[in-house]
Amino acid sequence: MGELGLNKILGALLATALGLMALHQLSAIVFNHGGGGHHGEEHAEATSLSEQMCTKYAYCIDVADSGGAEAAEEVFDLGAVLAAADASKGERVFKAQCTTCHNITDGGANGTGPNLHGVVGAAKAAHPGFSYSAALSGLGGSWTYEDMNQWLNNPGAYARGTSMSFAGLRRDTDRANVIAYLAANSPNAPAFPAPMEASSDETAPSEGEGEAAPAEGEAAPVEGAATEAVEGETPAEAAPEATETDVAPAEAPASEEPATEAAPQ
Repeated sequence: MGELGLNKILGALLATALGLMALHQLSAIVFNHGGGGHHGEEHAEATSLSEQMCTKYAYCIDVADSGGAEAAEEVFDLGAVLAAADASKGERVFKAQCTTCHNITDGGANGTGPNLHGVVGAAKAAHPGFSYSAALSGLGGSWTYEDMNQWLNNPGAYARGTSMSFAGLRRDTDRANVIAYLAANSPNAPAFPAPMEASSDETAPSEGEGEAAPAEGEAAPVEGAATEAVEGETPAEAAPEATETDVAPAEAPASEEPATEAAPQ
């Protein structure tokens, strides 16, 4: 093989390498352009709703990403919930979730947790014979319905560091039923708190409406009084006119009297 043939082979290899590099660059450009569109869609999902609308449409309006209307703040009425509570349902919840650690029979032994007979209204961390955690022992006070509701909702949040691993009863009805069951097994349990009274703002419109009726009723007497006043003034105005008419002829003889007296003189 001569030098010319070797040059042809090297030239062919070089041309092939250049062609492969060109194809690689071309494919990178094409796929990067397409990929940019895909990433652009992901970016559009991450942007606000207003930016997406402005990108897709020539005319756009700013839209607040509020995620829905703000819900009115709900006030938890423990008294109303306890008034509707069912102790028998609370017993079923207690047996399903509490009896593994607690006993509620009068004089029953302590388990992993203390005996809960008579717990409502009793002092906290005071059941005899049970060793309470420092977190619960340091709370003080007695088990009111408000405290019992917070404790059953989330024991770890109510007493930081408590050894009780129970996650809590997050449903309001379940907590209320269990509290009613505990109160039924507490001889000295206080009465349930009274439900909250209706807000005065709700009754304000009805009071305003009640005041509007007398205002409309009072309009008739005012108009009647004005009518009587106008009608009553008609005779009074007529009387002076009659008096002035009578005075006119009376003044004429008065002016003639001096002439009459002068004649005899």
